[in-house]
Amino acid sequence: MANILLYKVCEYTEEYKKVFRGVYEDFRSKSFSDYKFELEPLEYEDFINAVNEGLIKCLILLEDEVPTAFMVYTTEISEALELNIIHCLGEEEVNLKRKLLMERYLELNKDMLKEKVTTYPMLGSQSTFVEEITNYGFKLVGLAVVRFMFANQSSVDIFNAHTPEELPSGYSISKWKDIYFNKSINIIHDAFKHSSDALFDTRFLTKEGCRDIIEKLVSGIYGTFLPDCTSVLLYKNEPVGICFANITGGKIGNIPLVGILHKHRYKGFGETLLHNTLKVALDNHSDTLSELNASTETDNYPAVRMYRRLGFKEDYCYPQAYRPIEK
Repeated sequence: MANILLYKVCEYTEEYKKVFRGVYEDFRSKSFSDYKFELEPLEYEDFINAVNEGLIKCLILLEDEVPTAFMVYTTEISEALELNIIHCLGEEEVNLKRKLLMERYLELNKDMLKEKVTTYPMLGSQSTFVEEITNYGFKLVGLAVVRFMFANQSSVDIFNAHTPEELPSGYSISKWKDIYFNKSINIIHDAFKHSSDALFDTRFLTKEGCRDIIEKLVSGIYGTFLPDCTSVLLYKNEPVGICFANITGGKIGNIPLVGILHKHRYKGFGETLLHNTLKVALDNHSDTLSELNASTETDNYPAVRMYRRLGFKEDYCYPQAYRPIEK
């Protein structure tokens, strides 16, 4: 008679510290190849400390009392519940294990789900869970990651051949100054409140939420802020558009937000801002940065073409899953 495996999902406790190490180390070894991570995950001891301090939550799936899968999520960093990773050892019954972890997550956080969106970037091999995850109330947005690699001569040649449109009278470009902070809140709120980004980060829906996003950007919580690379579009010396830039880790530069007030859109200003940000990055940071990357919706063809015109190349796409607040 075949053995029947017994599965159990529980929250991490210290009793599992020794036996869980192998599963976590397996994840770390595959974080770049299987999950497209840009930065190396925490060392095991640092990860366990973060769990013990309540900075992150960890659910473990036990298979006949042996850990073979886990889920990591956070509840406090933003307005959303953020699923970071679901990792399984081996290739057997992977989606069954994911389902069991997901069901336990939903059970544990049922009260929060009435107040917060859940977000889950299904990077790398996690995309094989797409069909099943929709059964748990998740919706999907396709995102494409684009990169400008500083060492790629083809990209550099494309950029050098690119000439931005001359700004109309009254418009100019400035680097970031702290005095632009309050105006930038209005810009980002106006630009993103009706976007798909607001579906999985509800902070975009309010000015207070946008204040939180920008505070975390400029204070370095989301990575080292690059004020010289952050380009601000001015009209009659008042900010009306912005392209933020930061370093998310190591030599990786990122463009987290590009926004323009509605009445100043559709004039090519987004491309002008992006061109200025990339030029400053190449001129001032080519010795410390290896790339500048960004993400955009896969079906936002104007944005994809804009990035291409500047020398960015699509690297990979992934489904961004989000679970709306329960009504």
